[in-house]
Amino acid sequence: MGGRCYVSSPEGSVYLINLRPFPRLQEVVNQRCLAEPGTVNNIVSYLIFRDIGGGGCRMMMVRYWRSMSRLAGVQDYNDRKKDQFTVGGVTGSLELLEVDLTGRRLLPVRSLGGRSSAFIGLTHCLLISTETLPSIAADNIYLGCLLQCRQRFGVYHINKVKNRRRTGPPHEFARDVDRGLVPAAHPCNLDQYLACYVD
Repeated sequence: MGGRCYVSSPEGSVYLINLRPFPRLQEVVNQRCLAEPGTVNNIVSYLIFRDIGGGGCRMMMVRYWRSMSRLAGVQDYNDRKKDQFTVGGVTGSLELLEVDLTGRRLLPVRSLGGRSSAFIGLTHCLLISTETLPSIAADNIYLGCLLQCRQRFGVYHINKVKNRRRTGPPHEFARDVDRGLVPAAHPCNLDQYLACYVD
């Protein structure tokens, strides 16, 4: 963004990679209060850049809490029950946040602009234009195939619609000796291929 490189830590702290006068990480947003012992393995955070037109973009973060059980005493999360969901007896949370570089904070948002969806995996995240690829539903966060197998859901709907669950069922993936997990039904949907790609 602006010729700069930003990275996020698992709990959601944001750093600027600064190469001068010597290589270092410069803290932009501090979320280390959420990185208490035992919680880091339950959190994944990714930075994405959403096009806002006119050559501009916004830095956003997708943060997935696999389990909320260790956050019982964190007031910010006790107040945000509406963002939590339960699948298979485990309560988790998927957050969409805008990175405010000037204010050095994360701001909750309720949409990817109605023109994008995100795919999050174990190693990286993709932001997909739903205008370019209309078979992908807008304002959704799709889990990669390995996360789908572990967490037992495949998609999270950012905007809660009445009479619709917050999460959707996982896809069925088959294991191939040479290629690992692959979509089970052929031909496959694009979201199934992208779910495999992000892992």
